[in-house]
Amino acid sequence: MDTVGTLLTRLIGDRSVTAVAARAHIWPGRLRKWMSGAAVPSTSTPLTAVGNVCGANEWQLGELVDAWYVQTHPPIELRHGGFVFHDDRRAAPGVRPDDLCNAALHAVWRRTGQLFPDPGQDFRGAVRALRDWQLGRLVADDELREEIRRELAPEAPRSADPDALERRIGAEIAVGYEQGRSRRALDLIGAGLLHPDEGMRSRARELLTTTPPPPLDEAERQAVLATAAGGTTPEWAHAVAPADREVVEHGIRECYRLAGLDGPESIVWVDSPYTGVLLRRLAEPLYDTTLWSRNDRIRDVETVTIRYADDLRLRMQRELNHLLGRQGHDPAPRGPLAPLSQQLRLTGRPDLVATDPQRARQALVEAAARLPGPRPALGDGDPLPADNNDRYFHLGGQGVASWIGESSRLVEGLQAAGAPLGDLPSRLAAYRDANTAGPWWPGSRLVIVSERPVSIDPGPVRWTDGTTFGN
Repeated sequence: MDTVGTLLTRLIGDRSVTAVAARAHIWPGRLRKWMSGAAVPSTSTPLTAVGNVCGANEWQLGELVDAWYVQTHPPIELRHGGFVFHDDRRAAPGVRPDDLCNAALHAVWRRTGQLFPDPGQDFRGAVRALRDWQLGRLVADDELREEIRRELAPEAPRSADPDALERRIGAEIAVGYEQGRSRRALDLIGAGLLHPDEGMRSRARELLTTTPPPPLDEAERQAVLATAAGGTTPEWAHAVAPADREVVEHGIRECYRLAGLDGPESIVWVDSPYTGVLLRRLAEPLYDTTLWSRNDRIRDVETVTIRYADDLRLRMQRELNHLLGRQGHDPAPRGPLAPLSQQLRLTGRPDLVATDPQRARQALVEAAARLPGPRPALGDGDPLPADNNDRYFHLGGQGVASWIGESSRLVEGLQAAGAPLGDLPSRLAAYRDANTAGPWWPGSRLVIVSERPVSIDPGPVRWTDGTTFGN
């Protein structure tokens, strides 16, 4: 390729250097230095101006800019993971990714020469190798990382707690291995990669690059399924004695901890799901965070046909499905209390009623008195009936007992087969304990938990506040 000096000399030809410089607004002495090769301009702008004065066409201008670029930007060559990469700093930087993790890696790519794999190599392998190199730079280069953090995440970083980071990321990966990580999980990983603490960065990198364990082979899978088949629903699914509140509250707090969240400030018990819905409506200002569901509350009747299963259960179900080599398996909860969750989830089902309004009123007054401050005001008169639109996110309590029983048997079989389960058994145990009472409504500050019914069979389900469900 010709040099800048050679191309300028050719373009100017027999023209007066002084006249060309004057028309391009350049000092003549500086232009002569560029023509002789003694110097090059710091940008390509004055070269374009000289070319325009001399009547250069588009191809000639491009040749001049290319020569300037080569002389001022020594080529970058990277060899990593058995692959070769070269820079293309004139390529368009592209659109910054939406999630923080990939946005940070994109920023590394822009700041390190916009490297591309050389032709003729395994492209996917080269992309993986380049990503690994970029992660290494982001984790190890303090100056580069701080520059990117100021650009992408200027707010103060969270306190350093790699274990909590892993639990929070794990709790967000509710869509399953086969569908990749969620946007929120990638945001959390990105925050970890940009964190000042080395332990946080290392854990975030490990979580990003870890691949899921392989499924069991067919013989092992059939053995586990045979072990789990034919089990019975846990006895507490039909229990009508008061719940062991200490066990339930410990399970709830463990669910929060294993999800990487701070525990709730208060856990308030109510006599029935009916009172729970009314109290949840009353305590709306205390619920400032959506937990374990993509929708905390839906008021538009027309859009409500289904609700997502809670993400705590969904994540465990997807992990079990992956280890067993099956997809889409999510058994519906069974038992007399399973339909109650549908009643609380959907509209147009008047099956949950208060047979004694005064009694229901007193139950609500007593429960409201246990709310943390500032307590919402409770007006005079009988409580309004549970609105058909009061569909707050909740977990099913005794209604999910059949799913917990089946999943517990599968976990036992997988443990016997030596499958890598991580903290799945601990999460399942916490989820079981938290659901041994009635439905519960989680929030960042407050959790409302319903007591068990006092009667299930025969006839409608009944609670101590006079609420009934079913016929």
